[in-house]
Amino acid sequence: MTNGNKELKKGRHFSLTDTAYDHLGNIAHEARLSLSETLERLVRSTPIWEGSATLANGAFDLIEDYSTSLDSDFNESFPA
Repeated sequence: MTNGNKELKKGRHFSLTDTAYDHLGNIAHEARLSLSETLERLVRSTPIWEGSATLANGAFDLIEDYSTSLDSDFNESFPA
């Protein structure tokens, strides 16, 4: 399978919590993309410095968890 950049995708294995997997599914559904393409685009659109800052020990506890109901409140404010 290829993405928009015509680069061949390979099967990978990783683990996610049910919450993260469901949230990825919701993002993919809204974007009308597969889970694979959604993850591809999210990862490729995140600069390394931003990813490392967000994932740093202690920093993740300060990040907004959009898998909670707060995200659905946002979506209700901006109907499709």
